[in-house]
Amino acid sequence: MSKMARICEEAAHQHDRAAAHYRHSAKHLANGEHAAAAKERDLALDHSEKARIDEVGLRPDGIVSHERTMSEAAWHFMG
Repeated sequence: MSKMARICEEAAHQHDRAAAHYRHSAKHLANGEHAAAAKERDLALDHSEKARIDEVGLRPDGIVSHERTMSEAAWHFMG
């Protein structure tokens, strides 16, 4: 497997993990479990950040966006 293929696989894995944590966060919110929802959200953001770091290596221009900051802003309502 090429280096680029490995990076793509790892980024995809991190995105899958982030999505799973977001789903768990939504379930906790639906049950009124705000602390557990926040913990799952934080784990999701960590996996999203790992995916973003992997993806930067795939960009020919090397430009890094501030996705994590935007994600955190979207979740500001969760204490």
